[in-house]
Amino acid sequence: MNEFQLKLTSTQLSKLNSDTAVDLLNELFDRGSKNYDSLAYEIQREFKAGGSPQVTQMHFDRVGFNLDTGMGKFRVLLDINFTFGCEDVKTEKEDQTSEWTFSLDKNSGTITFNSSPFAENRSTADEF
Repeated sequence: MNEFQLKLTSTQLSKLNSDTAVDLLNELFDRGSKNYDSLAYEIQREFKAGGSPQVTQMHFDRVGFNLDTGMGKFRVLLDINFTFGCEDVKTEKEDQTSEWTFSLDKNSGTITFNSSPFAENRSTADEF
């Protein structure tokens, strides 16, 4: 499992509650942003067994956040293209899912995203 962190602005922190968590995720992971690319990269690692993956679309659902504990979870619904270079084949799969958790450090304003437990960790041993 991998993780990455983002620093929230004071405005983002003030908006975060159980009812607006999905809005914050949409803001943080706006398509074309560095954060979007980071999340897409982590998701692509999860789906690498299906070929060379490229996320083409992401939406969030099943978003939950507990303000008291600072813990939350969400599911990403995504469309993903797989390229098989040796065979010159491309396949698109729609409505794939990836489960995520996150935790908020209220003192620092940092939110830590933890990838799906199903995502594979890359090892240099895989290259041999």
